[in-house]
Amino acid sequence: MIWNDPLEKSDLIFVLCSHDIRVASYAAKLWKGGFASRILFSGGVNFFTKDIFPSSEAKSFAEKAIAEGVDPKCILVEDKSTNTGENILYSKLLLADLELIPKKVIVIQKPSMTLRVKLALQRQWPELIPILASPDYPFLDAPHKFLSLELFIHELVGDFQRLFEYPKKGFQDSVEIPEEVMASYDFLMMRGYRLHLIKR
Repeated sequence: MIWNDPLEKSDLIFVLCSHDIRVASYAAKLWKGGFASRILFSGGVNFFTKDIFPSSEAKSFAEKAIAEGVDPKCILVEDKSTNTGENILYSKLLLADLELIPKKVIVIQKPSMTLRVKLALQRQWPELIPILASPDYPFLDAPHKFLSLELFIHELVGDFQRLFEYPKKGFQDSVEIPEEVMASYDFLMMRGYRLHLIKR
C-alpha cells in the first residue's frame, strides 16, 4: 500500500492531513529543503482526529510546520474536508480561487495511505503531475500516542477495503490486488477489525 516517488522541485507541497503529525514535520523538512515555495495543508476532522486536535487537522499541521521554521506566509489551509475525495476537491477549489494552477505537486500523506491517494488523484485530478511522498518510518512505528496498534490495524483494514470498493463508485482508479494480500484482509476481517469499514 506504500507508494513513494523520487522527489523533485515542484510548484506546491500538498499535505493530506490525518492523525499523524509527523507528516507535518516531513512537509516542513521538504519546504526548508527548497522543494516548493508553498505548502497546502488539507483536512478538517474525522473519526480518528475529532478528539486529538484542538481545531482542524490542517490548522494543527500548519502550526506544527510554523513551529519547525516554515514561513506562515507560505502556508495555505483547507480545513473543511473529512475524507480523501474532499481533500482533493476542496483544495482544487481553494487554489482556483487564488488563481494558482500547480502542475507538478509533491503530495504527502502517511505511508499507509500513499497508494490510495495516488489512485484518487489519477481519477479526480488527472491533469496534475503528482509526486507521492511520506515520512520514512518502520511499519511498527506507525502507531503513536494518539493511535494504538489496534486502531491502526482497524484503519489499515478500512483503507484496504477502499482500494477495491472506491473504484466501483468512481472515486479512484483500480489496482490489481494479489491473492495473498486479499487473504490477509479476509483474515483480519474475521478477527473483528471492522471499525473503519465503509458504512453501507
